[in-house]
Amino acid sequence: MIPTLLTLYPSLFLLIILILTERFVLMDEKKTVLIFVLYWLFTFSRGIYDAKTFQDWTVLLSHSASGFVFLPLTIYLGALKKFVGPFIQNLFIAIPVIFILTHAGVDSSPYGFVKTLSSSFLIFLMFPLLDKKLKLFVILLLFFIVSYDITIRSSILYAIVIILCILTYYFRSNEMLILFKIMRKAFLFIPLLLALLGAAGTFNVFQIGGNYKAIEITDEENNQKQDLLVDSRTGIYNDVHTSLFEQNRVLFGLGGVGKTDTFLTKNENNQIYRKLYEEGRRGTEARILSYYQWGGVLGGLLYLLLILKASYLAMYRSRNWFMTTLGLFVSFSFVMSFIADPPVYNLSSFTSFLMVGMCFNRELRSMNEKEIKAYLRSHLKGFTLTKNNRI
Repeated sequence: MIPTLLTLYPSLFLLIILILTERFVLMDEKKTVLIFVLYWLFTFSRGIYDAKTFQDWTVLLSHSASGFVFLPLTIYLGALKKFVGPFIQNLFIAIPVIFILTHAGVDSSPYGFVKTLSSSFLIFLMFPLLDKKLKLFVILLLFFIVSYDITIRSSILYAIVIILCILTYYFRSNEMLILFKIMRKAFLFIPLLLALLGAAGTFNVFQIGGNYKAIEITDEENNQKQDLLVDSRTGIYNDVHTSLFEQNRVLFGLGGVGKTDTFLTKNENNQIYRKLYEEGRRGTEARILSYYQWGGVLGGLLYLLLILKASYLAMYRSRNWFMTTLGLFVSFSFVMSFIADPPVYNLSSFTSFLMVGMCFNRELRSMNEKEIKAYLRSHLKGFTLTKNNRI
């Protein structure tokens, strides 16, 4: 709580100053981003009105302020080329620090440092544009993220898509681009269809694993087992959906301090959950579900619109393959938002919103293959371990 407050508000103040002093001439879809930002500011303001307890205010001023105000504003940083390069440069500094902290045994849960290390996904997509020594660093980093705690299924799914994006760079063609466009549409609309079927009680995709034999992976170092097909999401979806219907808040959600009753408190033998969610559950592990809880159907649709517009521009209006793969990755992040990626205050969430902003960046999209490679490498010269800095 205290570290969040000490870093969040100075960062937020600086971010607002940067936005107010810049002209976003080469940023596309400014209205879409503005509507998204204003809606979550409205949701945050509802929390100010609804907050009653000390815990309400604690969550509002930390978690809600970062998720509803700070993170949406970081989109504007990605929309300016002058900020993207330095951020990537600093990311190469931050990642080894996070790596050391993780290796030292700091929390590796979905909210811990392994998840924070997923901020390096942006660097993974740059793999074909890096020099040989940095490519080796990226390969080792990807292996570390997946293998350090193999019970985090989202890391495995992301790794598969990242490797796919990297490989296609070496086989890029019009046919591959057509395939990417088909995949983008599937990533955006199949989750919506499944969500509707689940809400109607027709088909629950999370329970499909119950029809098959368990596929277990074992983390011997941490003495943990994980069934890859286990259903860990139906309960929280039922909690949120039921609460919104009972309170007649489906359209606009529960606001900045909205809480739901949860099945986790019904187990009298688990006093940890009963204490933790004594006032109700204030968010979930899934980004889109959290948006549904706080901002209702409208909040979820605005997030879809943001991803829809961003991925379209990156894929249909780019002259380089890096931005094309970024568009595919951003569209895949919409799939992952149904099962992971809560909008919490960490480097991973910051990077995910910055990548959305990069899709709106007309300068980056207008670069050809040689230009984007030169731009990215120009900010990584200090990390090149060879004396030859040829582009």
